[in-house]
Amino acid sequence: MKLVDQIRRFPDGVRNDYNLNRAKNAFRTGTQSLPSATNRYLLEKVPIVNWISNYSTKWILNDVIAGLTIGVLLVPQALAYAKIATIPLQDGLLASWVPGLLYVIMGTSKDISTGPTSIIGLLTAQIIADVSKEGFTPAAIASAIAFSVGIYALIMGLLRLGFLLDFISLPVLTGFVGAAGLTILIGQVPALFGETGVGSGVANQIHDIITKLPQTKPLTFVIGFSGIFLLQLLQFLGKKYGKQYRVFWILSIGRNAIVLVLFTGISFGINKDLKKPLFDLTSTVPSGLVAPSAPTGTIISKVFSRSIAVFVAAALEHIAIAKSFARRNGYVIDESQELTFIGATNLLNSVFGGMAVGGAFSRTAVNSESGVKSPLSGLFTSATVLASIYFLTGAIFWIPKATLSAVIVAAVWQILVPVSVFYQYWKTSLADFTASQIAFWVTLFLSAETGIELAALFMIAYVLLRSAFMHVKTITPFDYTLALQKGDEPEPTELPQGIQLMRLSQSITFVNAYSSKNDILESVQTYNLGVPPRQVPDAERSWSDVGAQNIATLRARAQVSSSTLPQFRFLILDLAACPYIDTTGIQALKDLKAELLSYGGESIELRFTGVGDSVRTSFERAGWILGEDGRDGAFDTVADAILAPVNPVKTSTSTEGTFDEEQGYDDDVKLVGSRSASAAYKSRSAMF
Repeated sequence: MKLVDQIRRFPDGVRNDYNLNRAKNAFRTGTQSLPSATNRYLLEKVPIVNWISNYSTKWILNDVIAGLTIGVLLVPQALAYAKIATIPLQDGLLASWVPGLLYVIMGTSKDISTGPTSIIGLLTAQIIADVSKEGFTPAAIASAIAFSVGIYALIMGLLRLGFLLDFISLPVLTGFVGAAGLTILIGQVPALFGETGVGSGVANQIHDIITKLPQTKPLTFVIGFSGIFLLQLLQFLGKKYGKQYRVFWILSIGRNAIVLVLFTGISFGINKDLKKPLFDLTSTVPSGLVAPSAPTGTIISKVFSRSIAVFVAAALEHIAIAKSFARRNGYVIDESQELTFIGATNLLNSVFGGMAVGGAFSRTAVNSESGVKSPLSGLFTSATVLASIYFLTGAIFWIPKATLSAVIVAAVWQILVPVSVFYQYWKTSLADFTASQIAFWVTLFLSAETGIELAALFMIAYVLLRSAFMHVKTITPFDYTLALQKGDEPEPTELPQGIQLMRLSQSITFVNAYSSKNDILESVQTYNLGVPPRQVPDAERSWSDVGAQNIATLRARAQVSSSTLPQFRFLILDLAACPYIDTTGIQALKDLKAELLSYGGESIELRFTGVGDSVRTSFERAGWILGEDGRDGAFDTVADAILAPVNPVKTSTSTEGTFDEEQGYDDDVKLVGSRSASAAYKSRSAMF
């Protein structure tokens, strides 16, 4: 009888089942919105459709100048980074013409310059060193790595899985990049001294370099170090006098090309009539493009898993730089679309014989300073590279190897992480410091991918263990009495206009820091008005209005009208349920503060309530002092935070900063984290 009753009730159970009804409603809603959503999704993949119709003819000169400038900078860097990757130099050039052309169609940043980078070159070289033992050529291996990176990036971009990169914390990246930069520098020392027979691996290289010092070739030494001196001198003159005298700025940004042309001319004059050159020269480079050829499945299978480290470095580097300059110049980027572009351009590069590529900070900084107006500048960058491939390869033969090493040393010197950054981690969090040291030492003496993997696993294990062994504090009757006394004043039942209250329900760590920051910022933009955009002439307006479009979309989804929204005044973050915050979490809040100031104006304040002793200590150890009122104030209750007077605007909190080419912006709130830049920028984006 019971079975019969159950059978009779089964249709009603299915009809009223909560989970089944949710699935049915989601399917119905998704089906209805599928056509419009598909259309929006496809348009997002070709951003040029959104901005090209608004392109101003007044911008073309800026884009031409910026594109040609980056092309002149990219050619010598492409040769140098191909040398780091231990692949034929022409492969560096072959990897540099596709990204600019494709970015015109797929890019969401006007500033970023994509191509070979030193970090990608190092990671590629380490894979080549192992796989080439099986009989594959370095060029074929590099193409297979580019193909693998393209697949990873394309999947993550198309499926919007970029949040997975958050599992690589800021301290892990700092340690990795610091060790990678040091590894690259040590690898160039033999060429600067003219030493031969130096082994592989940092330990062996240091030993061999020291023991072979008596073999130093004086002329090679002079060429190499005079090149470094000239590069540093031109950079110094550009920084010191570039804003006053345009000629010094031009000499500074073109210093790599100037040094290569100068020493190539000297080399040709000295060696053209000699059977054996007086110093080592670059090998012959074929001219023209190669016939398209996809890497074979066999070689892809050899490098596919190891290419994950190359992808992670390229993706994090690219997005960090793009977001930094987008924030500085008043527009927004689409992270998923940038990953899609990285995937597409690396797949094409693998077919045309190039190495893996990503965004480069130094070139992006120069591009921004050159007054670039839109991604259209990439056309002229690619044209410059193609001209070099067809017409300048004959001159490359005469470049001294020591000069290429000098270019590498001068560029990589900028990414070395100062000891003070690691000391800051020591003061802020022992776990973050430990992760940075694991990444640093393992990368330095074993391999880059092992360093990233072990350090990331350590941080994930630490977060899991911290969650498993949560600290429980005993509240005594005396403590409870004090709490009641502090809470005598009831909190307001509703918030005043223009004040946003957000409660965080868990610890802020590298896993959730930037997704939480984005959620908070989107909420503020949805329900509050920012400062009106400054009216500028047509020639000076932004190339992209994606930021305003995103805000309009957020408000439409929330069904709120801009005409009824209040002016944003300040944000209150309730951290009562947040027992722990790590270095990446603090940096994410710094980035949030900077973006709030940009959106709402200099009078905006960020206030905190419910800050526990552990979280307050983490803030203090990171150098962020929470006061008792106003901006950066920590209050006992939400009511206290609401009722505290608004402090006068302090000029020292400005986020504009001063630009320093190749060093980033000197400001108080620096982009570093998974997404963001000077001493701290060397921990993430400037370090590439």
